Amino acid sequence: MEEFERLLELVRRELGADDARLELGGREPGEDAVWCEVDGGMRLRAIFDQPIDDVATKREKLAFLARGFEETLSWVPNPPSRRADPQGALDDALDVLASQAAAMTALVIDDDSPVVWGCSMDPRGPEDLDDARIGAEALAIANEASFDLARHLALGEGRPPNELVTLIPKIRDAGEERSANEWDRRLRMFAAVTSLRGEDLTSTRHVVHDPDLSFVARAFGGIYRLVLVFELDRFSELHAEAAMIHALPWIERLTTAIPPFDPDDRPGGRVVNLRRLRPV
Repeated sequence: MEEFERLLELVRRELGADDARLELGGREPGEDAVWCEVDGGMRLRAIFDQPIDDVATKREKLAFLARGFEETLSWVPNPPSRRADPQGALDDALDVLASQAAAMTALVIDDDSPVVWGCSMDPRGPEDLDDARIGAEALAIANEASFDLARHLALGEGRPPNELVTLIPKIRDAGEERSANEWDRRLRMFAAVTSLRGEDLTSTRHVVHDPDLSFVARAFGGIYRLVLVFELDRFSELHAEAAMIHALPWIERLTTAIPPFDPDDRPGGRVVNLRRLRPV
């Protein structure tokens, strides 16, 4: 993602823009906007807070800058080339969205099944939402005891509280070898989706913006929810919302392209309510 950040910084500097972004889906900008198409159906756009002088010249310069990053931009998921792998296309699109929104993780779940339909994490991992419930419960216990669960899972450091002794093997069995940082991201994702699934959701959009749990979720397609998980309290709701709105048409197409399947039957468990959501 460093190359994407470098491109956006170059666009801001060379065009004198107030911001720059890569956009997925949504309506095309108006004639007074400075943007160009790049590989994978994405748009590269320069944002100006004030009225723009000489839009045509700035568009030409933007297209020139984009050509200098063709190899980087060719990584952006291209639906025609990924039709044989709809799961991979969705994961790639979520990775781009997570970068655009400055989120730790982007994922798609539904309101009923334990299936994680798409996830930006690499490696993605085999976990479903039943595994997430166990991970979220373990994280809550660890936080209460001021125990670094992510570091213990990665390196075996520290003596876990007694309540975690039976939960830790279940978390490890569900996943592969990961670094402490990777485990931290995954545990925060578990906490976010478990909190979300623990509510009677009637609102299209839900947000938690607290020091120990931060995410935004938006419903789409009748049963699905797009979730952005952030690093603690460090995110802008407006920026996250804008990124989600732009990406949703694309994410919905990719999600509904995944063939339906029945998840393995697993023993159900009570969903742990880690945080009351604030409907918006």
